[in-house]
Formats: sequence, C-alpha cells, structure tokens
Amino acid sequence: MSIIELDNRLLETENIPWDTWFEKMAAFREEKGHCLIPYLYVTEDGYDLWHWAQKQRYDWTWRTITDERFRKLDDMSFIWEQYDDPWEIGMAALMVYHAEHGDCMVPDDYEMKDGYQLGKWVREQRLYDGNFCRDKNSRLRKIGFVWNLREYNWLRAYGALEAYKKAHGDCFVPKEFMTEDGMELGLWVEEQRVNLHYGYLSEERMVKLDELGFAWATGEDSSPVVFITRKDSRGDESDRV
Repeated sequence: MSIIELDNRLLETENIPWDTWFEKMAAFREEKGHCLIPYLYVTEDGYDLWHWAQKQRYDWTWRTITDERFRKLDDMSFIWEQYDDPWEIGMAALMVYHAEHGDCMVPDDYEMKDGYQLGKWVREQRLYDGNFCRDKNSRLRKIGFVWNLREYNWLRAYGALEAYKKAHGDCFVPKEFMTEDGMELGLWVEEQRVNLHYGYLSEERMVKLDELGFAWATGEDSSPVVFITRKDSRGDESDRV
C-alpha cells in the first residue's frame, strides 16, 4: 500500500462519526480483552477498524486529537505506539489473562489457547524491570503487573498474617495452618523466625512483623531463634525474642 493510498484510507474514516468508530473499538476490546487490532482488520459489519485506529495514532502524534477523545481511548488501554509488535502481542495476551483471572501472576509454563507462551513473555518483562520506556512501564503497572515476586509473595503472606491476627487475636499461627486459598501460613511464620536467626530477615521486615505483635518463639516451636536488644519508647533497652 502506497503512502498516498494509506493517507486516503485514513481520511475516509472521517466520513463516519467518531463515536460510531469508538463503539466498534469498545466492542472489539470487550470481545478480545485488548486493543491490538490485527493488520487491515475489518469488522463483520464492514468497518475498517485498523485504518481508523491508525488515524487515531496519527492524530495523537500530531497533537490534533481532542483531549476528550484521547481520554476515552486511553481509558480502554488503547495502543498508541505499535513500533514493537512482539511486545504488543504479549501485552494483549496478558490483558486477556488479567480479564480472566483478575491478576498478572502468570505461571512460568502458561500457554494461551492459541499456543502463545505467555509465561515466558512475563518472565522476560521482569528481566527488563527499570529498562522500559515510560509508556510500556505505565501500561504494565496499570493492570497490576508484579516485577518482584519475592516482595509480592512476602507482602501477600504478611497480609494473611494480619487477617489471622484479626480473626484469632494473636500471631501464634500453628505450623500446619493454611489459608483458605492454600497459602501455608504456618510454615511461612516459621520461616521468618529462621530467617531472623540466620540474619536473612531485613530490619524493615523485622520491624514490620514486630509492630504486628509477631510471635518470634513459642513453647511448641523448635525453630532456632535469637534474642535481640531493642530500645522501647522510653529509650530503655529491653531483651526481646
């Protein structure tokens, strides 16, 4: 397709009201879970949606799109820059996964129904943490992408411990205790004691647990613990386990 022909096709989209096109885009987003319009895609009722999407990108590039139209498209995660098709394909698949599962915690070996290896793509995104352009970073964060799995899992377990204390009044979690969603909270609690003993637990996490009233040792617990010296609110030193 020549540049002149492309320009003509883009201009032709203006013959149809913008809101009508937007409805077609919204319907595509609702059905597919993303806004990655296939090359030269035409809807079943004959709307040249790919060229219209290109026209919106053109107007955005030249700052001729209105603020209202930009916001409406941006709110549905419209893809403004398509210079990286492999990345956009992965992002589109992740949006579908998010719509189906409610999160971005894709298993490493997960494949989409069409065979696309989404788990592999997600692993690659974590490797590039901090090296994304602002647009990609923003789009990933918008749907709750998790870069640091260790931090995510620790905070998730900490939240479960908060819920346990609220329900039971303390942090003395039995070793065999599991949450309703299958988290082995009792083993996690024991792991925090072991990590403290061997110096693996960061001060930030130690303080966070301590403020919750964490049980650093119990009469039934055989995990190694250490005594640590802290200053109380009056400035006096007191031994704690």
